[in-house]
Amino acid sequence: MSLFRRLTLFAIVAITSVFSLRNPAQEEHAIFKITSHTHDKSTIIGFLQDVANKIAVSPAHLNRFHQWTTSLSSSTLTKEDKQCLDNSVVKFYIRSLKLTEHIYEASECRINLNPKMQSILQPTPNIHNLLLGDNDMLEIQLKYVLMDEFNRYQQFKDYKFNDFQHLNYGLACIIDYQQLMQVELMETVVEANLERKVEVDEACGLNALNQNFIGTAIDYITTHVPINGTFYCKKGRSSTCNRAIADSANARYKLPNY
Repeated sequence: MSLFRRLTLFAIVAITSVFSLRNPAQEEHAIFKITSHTHDKSTIIGFLQDVANKIAVSPAHLNRFHQWTTSLSSSTLTKEDKQCLDNSVVKFYIRSLKLTEHIYEASECRINLNPKMQSILQPTPNIHNLLLGDNDMLEIQLKYVLMDEFNRYQQFKDYKFNDFQHLNYGLACIIDYQQLMQVELMETVVEANLERKVEVDEACGLNALNQNFIGTAIDYITTHVPINGTFYCKKGRSSTCNRAIADSANARYKLPNY
């Protein structure tokens, strides 16, 4: 077994062992909470709307709820509306963690059609900012909350998250005659499977949409906390690189080593 694989297996074991540190008798720890006091009320309204969409037993009921959310979005709130927003809360709990990898294409697919030279392919400049960027502010906040949470555990003391300051952009992939090549980025992440619990206050009136609704909606989401990454040369045909789409124009060349 290679050293890399042994390290990977060790990391997985270390991460999964985090849960053995917790005392089952203690109250379960929510890593992240969203309330009207921590976020804009439109964020809470969005979660309530999502719950309503899932539990409504008929379109007519849902239409009435659409009108209700419109009133919540207005500047004038009734006492019940305010109670609904102030007392509803969204909580996130860790259910499982694992170390995994994501692969991204980090350059064009290139072929060398010059029999007298070797072609050179490098990562597209600053491609990681495009590939790894996230415009969802809640998702970004959740990732940083998870990083802070992981710092509480001894098993994560040697991890440096979001460490892309020294990516190997100087990588040079040498392409022989008629060979296909593409640069790929391997990103190492902690995959966090989370339980998201929306606790809906009675004042919201969601039981009018479905009498079986007990006030709590639960679903499960997955988010990925980035650790680091590395570029590498991917030779040959792949799902994103073949002769039909390969580029050969404006290539950089070097003399072969023979």
